[in-house]
Amino acid sequence: MTTEPPKGDVLLSKQQSQEDLDATFEEKGDLEPVRSVSSTKAPTSQDAPPLVEQPQDFGPKTPLTGIRRALVFFGILVTLFLAALDQTIVTTTLPSIAKDFNNFSDISWVGTAYLLTTTAVQPLYGVAADLAGRKRSMLFACSIFMVGSALCGAAQSMTMLIVARTVQGLGGSGIIALTMILVADIVPLRQRGTYQALVALIFAVAAILGPLLGGAFTDNVSWRWAFYINLPIGALAMFLLTVFLHMNRRKNVPLHTTLKSLDYTGIFLMVGSIIMILLGLNWGADAKYPWNSPAVLCLIIIGVVVGAVFILNEWKVAKRPIIPLRLFGTISIALTYLNVFILGFIFLGLLFFLPLYFQAVNGASAVRSGIDLLPYVIVSSVSAIIVGLMMTRFNTYKEFVVAGFIIGTVGSGLMTTFDEYSSQGMIIGTLILQGASMGLTVNTLLLGIHAQLVNKSDIALSTSLWTFLRTFGGVFGIAIGGAFVQSSLSEAGASEYAQNIQAIAKLPQDVKAPILRAFVVGLQRFFILLTVLSGIAAIASIFIKKVSLGPRKDTSPTAAIAAE
Repeated sequence: MTTEPPKGDVLLSKQQSQEDLDATFEEKGDLEPVRSVSSTKAPTSQDAPPLVEQPQDFGPKTPLTGIRRALVFFGILVTLFLAALDQTIVTTTLPSIAKDFNNFSDISWVGTAYLLTTTAVQPLYGVAADLAGRKRSMLFACSIFMVGSALCGAAQSMTMLIVARTVQGLGGSGIIALTMILVADIVPLRQRGTYQALVALIFAVAAILGPLLGGAFTDNVSWRWAFYINLPIGALAMFLLTVFLHMNRRKNVPLHTTLKSLDYTGIFLMVGSIIMILLGLNWGADAKYPWNSPAVLCLIIIGVVVGAVFILNEWKVAKRPIIPLRLFGTISIALTYLNVFILGFIFLGLLFFLPLYFQAVNGASAVRSGIDLLPYVIVSSVSAIIVGLMMTRFNTYKEFVVAGFIIGTVGSGLMTTFDEYSSQGMIIGTLILQGASMGLTVNTLLLGIHAQLVNKSDIALSTSLWTFLRTFGGVFGIAIGGAFVQSSLSEAGASEYAQNIQAIAKLPQDVKAPILRAFVVGLQRFFILLTVLSGIAAIASIFIKKVSLGPRKDTSPTAAIAAE
C-alpha cells in the first residue's frame, strides 16, 4: 500500500497506519536505494517517524536565483558572522568590563554563559525548525540574539551582563544551527559544499576579528559597542531574510498538538547534562577549581550519568525524541558523527591555542597573533571552496575526508615540535598543512551525513546534531587543552601566568625561560593528543560508506517545489 505524502510542514497523525509511514519514508532519488524503516519487530523510539514529512516542503516557495539568492545568503551569513563573532569578541573587553563593574571574580562568566547556552540548546533548534518552520525559527533566533545584545550593551552590573549573555547565547545557538539547515534546504546536495565553505570562512574570520574588534571598541569608544554593533547589522540581515526568503509554510496545526508532541523529559535531561559537563570542564580548565575537586568531579560525573539517562529516554521512552537514535542507524554514519566531534575538537582547539602559542611563547601581540594565524585561515577557507567545487565535479566526498585527516595527522605531528626556537618557515608550513586538512573535512562530513540519510525529512535534526557535536567537541578541546597548559604551569610553579601572559615579556630572562618552557610542554602535550585523534579519525574515515551525491545537473530542491 502506498500513499502520496501530504504537502506542507505537518505533524504525522497518530492514526496513520504503519504501511502509510513506510510509504511516506521510502523515497526515490539519486542516492542508493533507501531501506524502509519498518520491520517485523515492534517499533521503538528510534524507529519513530520524524516530526514532519517531505523536507522539500520546507524550502523556498520559488527557486532562489540571481540577486535574490545573493541577498538571502548575504543575510544568512551576516547573522552567522555576528553569532560567531560574539564567541570571541569579549576576550579583549573583559579587563575593562571587570574594572567598570569592580568585579573580577565573576568575569569569566561573561564568556562562559554565552558558550554554555550556545552549545546546550542547539539540538532543540532542529526540532523547532521542523515544528515551526525554518524562516520563523531563524527570525526568532535573530530576535532573541539582538535582544540579548541590547541588554548586554545596557548592562549596569556584572549579574545583568551575565544574564544578558545567556539570552544572547540562546539566540546565537539557533542562528548557528539554522544557517546549516537553511543551506541544506536551499542548495542541492551536490552543489552544497561550495556554500558550506563560505560558512567555514565566516567562522574563521570571526575567530580572528573578534579579539581585534573587541579591543578596538574598548580602546576607542566603549566595550558596550562590542554588543551594540550587532543591532544595526542584525536588523539589516533580518530585513533581507524577511523580504526575500519566502519559505513554504506549515499547515495549521493546533498549538496544543505541537506542544504535546515535544519530548520535555528529553529536553530537561539533555540540557541539564550538557550544562553540567561543560561547566565542570570550564571550571577545571580555568583553574577555578582543581580537576580533582568535588565541585568539578561531581558536575562531570553527574552530567555523564544524566546524559546516559537521556540516551535511554530517547531510545526506549520518548515517542518523538529530540535526537532519534535512527540518526546513528549505521556504523558508517556513526563513524561520521564521531569524526565531526573530533573535527570540532581540533578546529576550535587550534583556533584557541595557536594564538596562545604565538603570544605566550613567541611574545606576539594580539594583533600579531591574528596575522600569524592567517596561513591556517586562508588555506582552510580556499581549500574548502575548492573541495566544494571538486565534490560537485567528481560526485564524491569520502576520499576528501580520508585525505584531510591523514594530512591533519601529519600537521599535528609536526606541531608537537613547536617550541621557543621554531622557525617562522616551519610554523607557516605546518599551518598550511593544518589549513588544508580543515578545508578537506570541515564541510565534507556534513555532506556525507546528508547523503547517507535514510529519511530525508531528518535533514534538520541531523544538521543540528552535526552543529552540536562540532561545537561540543570544540568546547571539550578547549577544556582539555587548558588542562594540559594549566598542569604544566602548575608543575613549574607559574600558574598565575595562565591568565596574564602579557606580564611574561616584562620578566627577567632567567625567570622567563622556565615559564616559556612550561607553556611549550603543555602545548606539546595537547598537540600530541590532536595527532592521536587525527589518526583515529583517518582510520574511521576509511570505513565511511561512499554514497552518490546526485546527478551532476541536479534539480535543486527549490525547483522541485516550484514544479509542484
